Amino acid sequence: MKRKGGRACSSKQQQQQQESNNSRERFRSRSQFSELCSDLTSTIPQPLHSSKPDQNVASQADQIEHARNYIVELKERIDNLEKRKEELEMIVNQEDTDSILPVIEVKESGNNLEVQLVIKQDQDIMLHQVIKILEEEGAEVVNASFCTSGYKLIHTLHAKVRSARVGIEVSRVRERLHDLI
Repeated sequence: MKRKGGRACSSKQQQQQQESNNSRERFRSRSQFSELCSDLTSTIPQPLHSSKPDQNVASQADQIEHARNYIVELKERIDNLEKRKEELEMIVNQEDTDSILPVIEVKESGNNLEVQLVIKQDQDIMLHQVIKILEEEGAEVVNASFCTSGYKLIHTLHAKVRSARVGIEVSRVRERLHDLI
């Protein structure tokens, strides 16, 4: 009889030990998951305007959804930029581009505005005038760069729309830049 009681006690101890091990594993998994969620949300920018009054109390599900949406948005931006790069490379690599130069592209994406000007290198352009037009139309230039390809000069300007509510009229910006160049 002692054996049966001993086995029952041993079996009960094994069950308790197994439950304790399972509990520790679940706690470790939850802790690891929470840490990974925290790392993920700390690497992506927080939304400027949240429908929730306090973003710090967002559930993990909300945080993961925000991260997923941000990744999808980045993927779309990458795809659009790759497409634009191909388009510009086609323009730059064309043999007879004299007839199509200058090329003025103005694209708006949310609160961002991108202006690309493809001109002949010997064409005189006053970049400060381009910036002035953008500022007059309600954009703040945050970055400007240029590169050369053969005898073409490509200017790229990135700007933020000052008032997201009002926006910016892309066709008017394009028209004013065309008049300038």
